[in-house]
Amino acid sequence: MGVWIRRLIIIVCIIVLIPNIVSFFSGMTNGLPENIENKVNNGDAVLIDLDKKVNLEGDDILFKHLVLAPEETSLILEVHKEENGWSFPESALELKDDKGNSYPVTSSSSSGETWGQYTVVHYEPLAANVETIEIKFEWFDRMFQT
Repeated sequence: MGVWIRRLIIIVCIIVLIPNIVSFFSGMTNGLPENIENKVNNGDAVLIDLDKKVNLEGDDILFKHLVLAPEETSLILEVHKEENGWSFPESALELKDDKGNSYPVTSSSSSGETWGQYTVVHYEPLAANVETIEIKFEWFDRMFQT
């Protein structure tokens, strides 16, 4: 009888964990948000793959994409945290171009995943003829530039 109870408990635990397992694997394949993907597919926006990784005191920030659209510029990144307990402050990311123009954050969104945080930061649209973009982060004693 004890064997059947143990097996029943294991089966119930597996059934309860199914949503977490699905969420874990679907979170590993985060693509573009649907509205941005539609703009890119329609030709209304340009997608630039970045794949630039920055290590910030043990936490990895992976800059995935920059999306240029007439109404906004979007930066898509992932934050893989070594230690839990802090949220990455998107507003601390400053976007500058090679001409010295600074682009303020207009909005941002992020979602927590089992591996960290998936973030989309929207900025004002870039000026014409921009060749180089610099991302600067400064938050208390944490800082980087890429």
